Amino acid sequence: MKLSQHSRLIALCLFLTAQLSIAEPLPTARVAQKTLPAQYEFDGVVEAVNQATVSSRIAAEVVELNVDVNDRVAKDEVILRFRDDEIKTRLMRAEANLLAEKAQYQEALARQKEALSEAGRIADLFARKQVTRAALDKAEADKAAANARVNVLAAQIKAREAEVAEAQVALSYTVVRAPYAGIVTQRWIEVGEMASPGQLLMSGLSLESLRVVIQIPQRLLNRLLPARISEIKTTDGNKLTAGETTLVPQADSASHSFTLRIQLDEQVNNLYPGSSVKVTLQGADETLLLVPASAVVQRGETAGVYLLKEATVHFRQVRPGRSLASGDMEILAGLTAGERVITDPVLALKVMKQSEGQ
Repeated sequence: MKLSQHSRLIALCLFLTAQLSIAEPLPTARVAQKTLPAQYEFDGVVEAVNQATVSSRIAAEVVELNVDVNDRVAKDEVILRFRDDEIKTRLMRAEANLLAEKAQYQEALARQKEALSEAGRIADLFARKQVTRAALDKAEADKAAANARVNVLAAQIKAREAEVAEAQVALSYTVVRAPYAGIVTQRWIEVGEMASPGQLLMSGLSLESLRVVIQIPQRLLNRLLPARISEIKTTDGNKLTAGETTLVPQADSASHSFTLRIQLDEQVNNLYPGSSVKVTLQGADETLLLVPASAVVQRGETAGVYLLKEATVHFRQVRPGRSLASGDMEILAGLTAGERVITDPVLALKVMKQSEGQ
């Protein structure tokens, strides 16, 4: 009986010695409590500040298409023409009518001048009783008629000028120009088609001015405003320079997130609307529990770390947070500052199994 107890005591000592000898070389790190500037990373999408679709303002046939999808255009470059024969004819007719009205107006002015002079002469003669009342009345009537004729022709001239202006505007609508320098992204019509007012013609965008758009959850809005951009990176690691930011003052009714637009200060080669970028915003300082990211393991839907405590390896479930650029990971629950985590989970698991098998 004494020999058996003595044997068990020796085995226990050897077991503890094995634990100590195996656990000692395991790489570990202390759970650190640090106060850091809060940083939040968001997925952003690049979009063009200037993007538009031009549409027809008249009913006319397309006779010329000068550009197509993916073509680059300069500002005010002619991209499309409509048939303009009828509109030119209308303009010429309106201009001819205007000239005729102006000629009649000049004649009416001359007659008005004569009528005014004659009315004045007759009034003077009537005052000296050299003409009858009937002659005076006739002179006054002629003067009134001349004035009325001038007023009518003046109104008609304004109407003719409006017709000319309308025809000139309609003629200008037969030539469609690019509103800004950019790239054609979509063509909605073919040569020979009859366009109607409001019909889409071409879509395009400008690469000269780009911005990044991100969605900020409502719960983070107050922490991140005013927005401080820490970093914007493309998928290939290029950093972009942020400019002015604009928060759309209305949340999306489905996601309850707010749109933040970030103007890019410089043109970037090979960066196009629709591209994905990563945006890091800096918030207020916060205290975090941090461990090396290599110490956190995932077992199915469970995350955890291996702890070294009193020369024994333990597995503990944790709730991880964000991964930081420093290589650390935030721990939201499951650990306390100062505990030792094993940074090589594979080796920790091996030691743990060896210990359980002894």
